[in-house]
Amino acid sequence: MKKLFYLLLALPMMLAACEEAPVNEPTGPNTPDGPDGPDAPVVEEPKLTLTSEATLEFSEEGGEGVITYTLENKKEGVELSATCEADWVSAPVVGETITFTVSANEGEARQTKVVVSYETQSFEVAIAQDAKVETPAPTPDVVEFEAQYFVGQYYGDYYTPTAGNYYVHLSDVGFDDSGDYKANGQYITLDIYAPLYEGEKGSYVPLPVGTYNLDKESTMAQWTIDYKYSAYTKTDDKADGDGLKFDEAQLVVTESDAVFTAKIGEMTFKVTFVGQAVVANVEVEKAEEVNFTASKAWGYYYGDYYNPGVADNFYFFLSDLGVDADGLEVANGVYYRFDIYTSMIDKANGIAIPYGTYLIDPTESMEPGTISYSASLYYIMDEFGEEAIDGGYLNSGYLTIDETGIHGEFSIAGVKHVVSYEGAVEYIDVTAELGGGDEPGGGDEPGGDYYSTLTSDYTCNLDDHTLYYEYYGDYYEIGFRNWTFALIPNDFEGDTVQFDVLASPTSYQEFFGDYTINDTMGGFTALPGEIEDGYMSYCWYYTNDGVTMAPFVEGTVSVAPATGADASVTFEVKDDRGNTITGSWSGSMLPASALQSTRSSVVFRSK
Repeated sequence: MKKLFYLLLALPMMLAACEEAPVNEPTGPNTPDGPDGPDAPVVEEPKLTLTSEATLEFSEEGGEGVITYTLENKKEGVELSATCEADWVSAPVVGETITFTVSANEGEARQTKVVVSYETQSFEVAIAQDAKVETPAPTPDVVEFEAQYFVGQYYGDYYTPTAGNYYVHLSDVGFDDSGDYKANGQYITLDIYAPLYEGEKGSYVPLPVGTYNLDKESTMAQWTIDYKYSAYTKTDDKADGDGLKFDEAQLVVTESDAVFTAKIGEMTFKVTFVGQAVVANVEVEKAEEVNFTASKAWGYYYGDYYNPGVADNFYFFLSDLGVDADGLEVANGVYYRFDIYTSMIDKANGIAIPYGTYLIDPTESMEPGTISYSASLYYIMDEFGEEAIDGGYLNSGYLTIDETGIHGEFSIAGVKHVVSYEGAVEYIDVTAELGGGDEPGGGDEPGGDYYSTLTSDYTCNLDDHTLYYEYYGDYYEIGFRNWTFALIPNDFEGDTVQFDVLASPTSYQEFFGDYTINDTMGGFTALPGEIEDGYMSYCWYYTNDGVTMAPFVEGTVSVAPATGADASVTFEVKDDRGNTITGSWSGSMLPASALQSTRSSVVFRSK
């Protein structure tokens, strides 16, 4: 009993000692809190997922490819990789997306893959590219039809005393009651010069039997087709269409038919008409020969500005009254204007047109010894000196300048004009104003390279004008439809403005809109004015005096429908000297082909 009691007495002390002694707890992976134990924190594995298409397809042109993905639970120090074994795919670049470039395919269709990996995870993206499509050579357009109509007018010797003029049309659908083109038709317009008709003249005159060939020199010689006023037009469902000039053309006329063959670029033409080729007799009584002795002669010298290194240019005038202190024509004055190109002169020896004979040049070659047709005019001013009331273009002829004076003979609207002058000639050097100088084609004066001749802001007078427009399709091959339109005085004298615009890619017969002048070639922009090949191209202001002009280099122009009129135009632009030019107009609008019907040489200068 004592022994047991002793043990019983000792037990509480033993238990207390156990509670106070340190405990050595076990360690290892299988303990409750170890990495494999039930209470260990969870560490999730990386997860790589493709979020774009599993197959990327490319055309034969190739292009840039993009693969998108997500990567969860990325580990420190471990990088994503992307590889492709094909040499026609660039090395993939890994970032927030994976990018690569597929090169153009010159052969059969091909496939490869891009492999994207992260540690043990990966996915593949198939790359498929189309085979190169062999584009067949374009088949030349062939225009071939039987004309149901052969119509036109006989003007007799109105345009030249040595040949009869026949203005004829071959068409499959003919004309409407107003004499205008019909919708969805084809028209061959030919300005023909033939022997004068000597038979009995009734309401109709037959076109002489024979062969007529295209004359690009526009000499008005017998058996020729004049280049300027001959064209092919195909109209759309609104009866609109652009006239295309012929590169080659021939008309063979027999007693029983007429066969026309031609080329325009790769287009070939064969148009036949069965029947006798006759036209309406509209002979116009001509005025008698005009003999004019000028009392004033002057010219503006432009150097070789328009034909650098080849020819010098003089804008030359003969008149009975001359100009006022501001250089403007005066009331009731008679004026002959010549756009003359000469051999290059040495200014150190004085400025003057070299002696010689200068011929009217309808081809506008700007070669020495020529007078450019489109800027050479005869006109008479009204009693106020504000506008021309009579005149015309110098269709053919010559001007001789020698030690005895000046003598010329010209055909103007079929009337022979004989002009002469004896006395001093005043020449004005305007090369500095155009950036001109001793260097071919341009100026050697700092800051002198300006096309504009305006010296201050200007508001255009557009009171008596018509809007003419022309459609060129996707002329610049950039996806925007191109139109050129111009506000032209009805008497072809005075302020003229023209614009070259890029309209909506979906609009065919509609160019209404707001345009900004710049060279971005974007939608609803207009191209800044430039001189190209000696012509004013794109957006310009000018008058028929050939001196006043200004390119539009910035600003806006708006074209819109107008109440009581076809359209309205407003513009506020700047020229290359910083002058502000404004104008507004509303009225009638006509296709540019309507200008041909007036037999006027006024044309758009943008193309």
